[in-house]
Amino acid sequence: MYFRFFMRSAIIIVFFFQSISSFSQHLEEEVTLFLNNKENQLFIQNHGYYFIDIPKEKNYQNRLSGTLNNIDTSKIDLNHINLNFSMNDYRYYLISDQKVILVLKSINHIKKHMNK
Repeated sequence: MYFRFFMRSAIIIVFFFQSISSFSQHLEEEVTLFLNNKENQLFIQNHGYYFIDIPKEKNYQNRLSGTLNNIDTSKIDLNHINLNFSMNDYRYYLISDQKVILVLKSINHIKKHMNK
């Protein structure tokens, strides 16, 4: 009886994690398809990011997706920087030598602006 309960629980847990993994993979593929489009790349280069000063009163470290160095913020080319866009979430990258944070908008947010 306990064995049967354990097996059912194990099967449900495995199915749950496979579903999450499959959904996550689908989102990554959707992001890749969006980023491979030349028009989308141009829009992102002009409207897909912004910079903020490092917050003095907030802990931002746990929200960072990475750290970048030697980035010219006056003429940034996102195609030549190792960045990861997210379908639903903004991404934050510390530009350590300039003491600013590069904020990447989510793909969904970018799509909304493109459709206006």
